[in-house]
Amino acid sequence: MATGIGSLPHRQPAAAVTDVLSRLAEMPYWPQLPGRDPSEGMNAQYAGALAPLLSVDPADGEVRVNPGLDRESALAGFYERLWGQADDFGLRSESAAGFFEFIDQVTAAPAEAYPWVKGHVTGPLTLAASVLGADGKAVLYDDEVAEAVARGLGAAAAAQAAQMAPLGRSVMIFFDEPFLSGFGSAFTPVARQRVVELLGFAHEEARQRCDAVLGVHCCGNTDWAMIVESGTDVLNLDSVGYGQHLLLYPEAVRELYARGSVVAWGAAPTEQYQGHETPQGLWEELRGLLDQVAALGVEPAVIKAQGMITPACGMGSLSQDAARAILDLTRGVSELARQDYG
Repeated sequence: MATGIGSLPHRQPAAAVTDVLSRLAEMPYWPQLPGRDPSEGMNAQYAGALAPLLSVDPADGEVRVNPGLDRESALAGFYERLWGQADDFGLRSESAAGFFEFIDQVTAAPAEAYPWVKGHVTGPLTLAASVLGADGKAVLYDDEVAEAVARGLGAAAAAQAAQMAPLGRSVMIFFDEPFLSGFGSAFTPVARQRVVELLGFAHEEARQRCDAVLGVHCCGNTDWAMIVESGTDVLNLDSVGYGQHLLLYPEAVRELYARGSVVAWGAAPTEQYQGHETPQGLWEELRGLLDQVAALGVEPAVIKAQGMITPACGMGSLSQDAARAILDLTRGVSELARQDYG
């Protein structure tokens, strides 16, 4: 199946959702609209799930450690909410207009339309790396606060799935982790085991509360075995730019498929989109990559059954015309993959 990632450039929620539903008929996703309001940025949108630990500055949408509470009080207040008010972790209309428009349009559609729906939550590494504590360091390096962020985002994923449950469709939720692009460089100084732990905390919290299928999206190069070790159901990568890097982890690839998990191939370029791409050309490129995966010992029928197609990344910084064209490419590659592979 084909689905999308995160943001769109639209400012009108109805137009954004219509563009998604008309192109991704089997697994549409709700669009973040950061150009509409700062509160719809990928960090600000989920800070409400982390109150009173974190707060959002309404002027610029920046997420900060709550200045009105000491660290211990903030953590205690957060865990009190986590244990007793988990239904309060869902999205809010004032900061997620695309989500609520999506709910309205899917609700109004025939029951047989859109068998799957997809949501997304900012990943714990990405959010924790972007927020500074009182000591001036990212809260990613404060073990207790970072764990709280991960568990809060897991609860937010489950709350989002609960908000989607009345639609009567199967639900998939991605944790979006752009921070993990270039893992191991000086720009991402975090221990490998810490990444696995924090992603694991988020998955654990979500799975205790819902039965949605969970994924991790990273739009750059990273340690893909690390993502597999986190226990995620779906690994989503920019296969246009970094597909060859996945082949460097053959044991992890085989483990991923053996346990029934899915690779979501980001086969339609976003940042590298030129405007002359075709579904046929992109499929030929992906087909070559899938043949190399098969050479690692994975049956083509398994690759096909446990595969999805997405854009390489979110499209909030692009034009609306480009975003629509990339969604069309995504759908086109999916259709060709089904016809030609396995």
